[in-house]
Amino acid sequence: MAANVPRLTPDQQQAFIAITGMIGSEKGIVFLDAPGGTGKTFLLNLLFAFVRKEKDMAVAVASSGIAATLLAGGRTAHSAFKLPLDLARSDSATCNISKGTGQGHVLKTCKLIVWDEATIESQKCFPCS
Repeated sequence: MAANVPRLTPDQQQAFIAITGMIGSEKGIVFLDAPGGTGKTFLLNLLFAFVRKEKDMAVAVASSGIAATLLAGGRTAHSAFKLPLDLARSDSATCNISKGTGQGHVLKTCKLIVWDEATIESQKCFPCS
């Protein structure tokens, strides 16, 4: 991780400092938007390394399987949050994760959740996450 921090661009450095500060205070939601090829995935993977270096948990999800493979430890959002596959036909989203399960514990105690490509998902997904 330490070798990659100096490789951040000024914009990435600004985002890294802001987000790591929020992780420490356990507050905040960030929407990271930038054109393709600007290093968003590089920044996200550095954030995962930062959290995991401290022995904390970070959850990496993406809306597509291809995008999930680019994130360190990434999974699809449908898998991670147990979302129905056909939300368009569903009256409401249901999240099949109980608080008392291992997965429920991870989601409750993790320091960082990143949802790459969240804007292409149905709004019905977000009450579950």
